[in-house]
Amino acid sequence: MKWLIRIVVVLVILVAIGLWYGWSQIDRLIKYGIETGTPPVVQTSVKVDSVKLSPFSGIGIIEGFEIGNPKGFTSPRAVRIGKAEVALDTSSVSTDKIVIKHIHIADPEINLEAGLGGTNLKHIAENAKSFASQQSAAVAGRDGFSSPAPAADSKPKKSIKLQVDELIITGAKLSANAAGIVPGANANVTLPDIRLTNLGSGGAGISPAELTAQVLSRISTEAAKASASGTLKKLLQGGEAKLDAGGSLKKLFGK
Repeated sequence: MKWLIRIVVVLVILVAIGLWYGWSQIDRLIKYGIETGTPPVVQTSVKVDSVKLSPFSGIGIIEGFEIGNPKGFTSPRAVRIGKAEVALDTSSVSTDKIVIKHIHIADPEINLEAGLGGTNLKHIAENAKSFASQQSAAVAGRDGFSSPAPAADSKPKKSIKLQVDELIITGAKLSANAAGIVPGANANVTLPDIRLTNLGSGGAGISPAELTAQVLSRISTEAAKASASGTLKKLLQGGEAKLDAGGSLKKLFGK
């Protein structure tokens, strides 16, 4: 009987070590997933300084999240988030839809740059929308009757689906410039708080690409409101051209 107890104890220790090692690597895995999975969505560079996630509470901190600028824009990055708090429903991690209770983003730095083809944020949001549409089309093609049957030894890739109960962005610092169009034009303003709720709830959920597109579209919309309301009117001071908020300026920074 003693030898059986010893075997059980050894197995328990080995399982505990395996679980500890797995959870000790999860921060690196999430960081790797963000830095490799997001660039194809936004079509630009993405980097993260660190990720810390508690396996017990499901609360994590993402620090130093940056989205670079698309080609044709001069500023080094479009968005920098110093710190974001994420709360996961740990019971949903092994299900078809991962539930995120909340994402709280405080004081992000947003660089809105205008070019002849629109703003950098608009480009990134459209890239994310296009990626999400391509994913949806691919899934529809696999599920359609006209699609060829998959090979017997092939396994369809399972896409990640999310549900975000609440996403809040507070104190977003917007730095806007249109130097490529109006030399010397730049301005800084703090955007109103942004709150999105029930994203992907009540159904199959949304993909990370769809979530990215929705958030960037909302930020771009708030920036457009700021310009249209005259908040960024000083953007034109010192420029070679004089545009009004209801006309060219609205088109420049609009959706």
